[in-house]
Amino acid sequence: MEAIIVKAAGFLLIIALGFILKSVGLFRAEDSRVLANLVLKITLPMSIIHNFATLTLSKTHLVPIGLGFLTNFAVIGLVLLLTRKMNGARRAFFLINCAGYNLGLCVLPYLQSFFDAEAVAIICMFDVSNAMMCFGGTFTIAMTVAKGRGQMDKKEIVRTLFSSMPFVTYLLMIVMAGLHLRFPEPVYTVAGMIGEANAFLAMFLIGLLFEPKIRRSEAKDMISVISVRLIAGIAFALIIYFCLPLPLLYRQVLALVVFGPILSVAPVYTERCGYNRSVAAVLNSFMLPFSLLIITILMMVMHI
Repeated sequence: MEAIIVKAAGFLLIIALGFILKSVGLFRAEDSRVLANLVLKITLPMSIIHNFATLTLSKTHLVPIGLGFLTNFAVIGLVLLLTRKMNGARRAFFLINCAGYNLGLCVLPYLQSFFDAEAVAIICMFDVSNAMMCFGGTFTIAMTVAKGRGQMDKKEIVRTLFSSMPFVTYLLMIVMAGLHLRFPEPVYTVAGMIGEANAFLAMFLIGLLFEPKIRRSEAKDMISVISVRLIAGIAFALIIYFCLPLPLLYRQVLALVVFGPILSVAPVYTERCGYNRSVAAVLNSFMLPFSLLIITILMMVMHI
């Protein structure tokens, strides 16, 4: 329990630091664009490359990879159904913030202290497909919805998909892993050095984007996002744990990761889709400790 308190408090402290430094004038809200590019185009891709240094794909990994896709598509379908009468920007906000899980920055490091290497590999494989959806598929769907039906042709959809550096990096690393290809070892070492900055920069970025002044309608949207994520997480966890014919370890780990928090760069994607980025930043800062608390309670229930 002490580990989760320290880690969650550390994340919140970094978020608070970004907000405080913006408030005193050392940083400006406009600086978030530079920081967002740094995270999305440099530190996050380097972190992804480093994570593949010790990973090898096998048939046993197909289940968590498949579940990563299925859970994301299920939530996307649900959100598209529930928000069909909303305007494009608002629908895009729900898509970006309801679907997907932020596993690499907080869930994976936290669960590593409770599970062995096999369980960590399961989490990483789930995150492969999850991240491809978060950084590519979901964002592309959200942009299409935000721009309106018929305003994005196939070429623009493909361009949007492959303009996501994290998505391209994941795709490259999966192809290399499938072909049993590797970069020279120094590449992974340097990528790890750069990628270590990702957690701090991503949390600091949320602090820069954090603006507590939101409208009542936006507060209702936040509550709706939390409700959708919680209900979906409960449904996925029950199906995974009680219905899937998988080893106990797989069922335990996968039932936990579906309660992961919102993607750390969701505020950036939210702004690009035309919705108030501050709402996503406030929502993100709340969901981090809330998600880790739920995961800890579940581990106690499962006697992990």
